[in-house]
Amino acid sequence: MIDIVLSEQKGNIRILTLNRPDCLNAVNAALITALQKALVDANADDNTSIIILKGAGRAFCTGNDLKESADSMGSGWKTSQVEAHARELQEITRQIVSSNKIVIGAIHGWAVGAGFEWVINCDFTIWAEGTRAFFPEVKWGLSPTGGVMTLLPRIVGIAKAREMLLLGEKYTASEMLDLGIAWRVVPDSELDKTALEAAEQIAGLPQATVSLFKKTFNRSVFTDLEHTLEAEIELLVKSSMSDETASRVKTFES
Repeated sequence: MIDIVLSEQKGNIRILTLNRPDCLNAVNAALITALQKALVDANADDNTSIIILKGAGRAFCTGNDLKESADSMGSGWKTSQVEAHARELQEITRQIVSSNKIVIGAIHGWAVGAGFEWVINCDFTIWAEGTRAFFPEVKWGLSPTGGVMTLLPRIVGIAKAREMLLLGEKYTASEMLDLGIAWRVVPDSELDKTALEAAEQIAGLPQATVSLFKKTFNRSVFTDLEHTLEAEIELLVKSSMSDETASRVKTFES
């Protein structure tokens, strides 16, 4: 069986790779479970100081696997099932944002929906020049997760965040840099090298101080995160159980 999330250790750097390349690392229940477990393991490892998050194949992550989820949406899906799924999804954000490990995102190809949300959760993101990103959730009658209703307005401003989340427009890597979402943009061929160099630079700092810095910084900047994560769960449950949403999702073609 192929591991859905690959884990590689390079010194004190843990590299986690989303590994559903045939479907551009689209998010399904198995990927959510595997990524959450991989992050928990990395965060609990005293020998890991930095986490790099990346995707295998042609894209970082293209968001919800609508082909898999189409038949399970609408009023026929139990509220408890949707809520359990949403809570596991939100736990990934907690493992990225609320841990004491710096997380670097190495982003290429596409970052869409939940994949884009995980990018925003990272402490630093390095984007390949050809990357594009967008939030398609509202188009399908769904709603964003990952705490982005708190995180994104803090980064890009309220008006721009509203535009990005509601209208679903596509943005380039250079636009992400201008908006402050991307930390660096590099040629596609230099992405992995640059991410590893950045990880090594941060790993060379006093790690006790870095850990305390991250926790203090994120608590100070994202004070509303826990409230937002809970509110997003409620919104996702309601939208996922809408028959209109189910009808829209069933029209999806990859």
